[in-house]
Amino acid sequence: MNRIHKSMEGIRASQTLKAHTLRYLERQYRRRSRPVWRRGPSCILAAAVSLFLLLGLGWRNVYSVPTSYISMDVNPSIELGINRFGRVVTTEAYNEDGQDTLLRISLKNKPYVQAVDTLLRDEGYRKYLTENATLYFTIISDRAEAMQEELDSLDEGKPYSIRTYTSDSYCMEVAHQYEMSFGKYRACQELTDLDQNVTMEDCHDMSMGEIQDRIEGCRSHGGTENDGGGNEDGGNGGHNGHHGGHHSK
Repeated sequence: MNRIHKSMEGIRASQTLKAHTLRYLERQYRRRSRPVWRRGPSCILAAAVSLFLLLGLGWRNVYSVPTSYISMDVNPSIELGINRFGRVVTTEAYNEDGQDTLLRISLKNKPYVQAVDTLLRDEGYRKYLTENATLYFTIISDRAEAMQEELDSLDEGKPYSIRTYTSDSYCMEVAHQYEMSFGKYRACQELTDLDQNVTMEDCHDMSMGEIQDRIEGCRSHGGTENDGGGNEDGGNGGHNGHHGGHHSK
């Protein structure tokens, strides 16, 4: 307050005007110095609204960010983005069959096991799950093993096969550059490692069944058709770590 008095000393004005101005400035100073809870209901309400909005925006950002991913490939190629609470927050299709599926079925905000089970029970999706079909799950997550076990539990009593694999974010990024799911990219990568005459572009328009048939064909003819021979790590060298598959049936 001493600064306020000193600032008034050099001002040329009547003593009355100076007195009124000084009292006004002192009131403003005291008002701003009071804690929020002593400034009246309107100030408290404004503070509460601001805090609510801040918390709401923070929660929305946390909820909507995927921390894990599941690629489901049988012929529809679908990726599910899963948040830290186990809920599906993003869905993406990478072929026409996948697009048709997501137009028909809503999966967002469901627990991911429930979302996957919803797909498996859908009449339109089940036409791809024939007796000789194989459904490929590929997981990117810090808790991939636990997710793998939960997805394997959905296999009970099914006439088709389920295989689960793990991948990583780098491979997902590369897969999307080829406009394919990272699950299909993993299978294409395996095929191109076995047969050097096949490119990623060739794989793009193949179904998962066709890719797997080509892989099995390469294996039955000696393991690889690469000019330079096979990799000791199972054909995944140089691609930043696709890990081993798990066949649940």
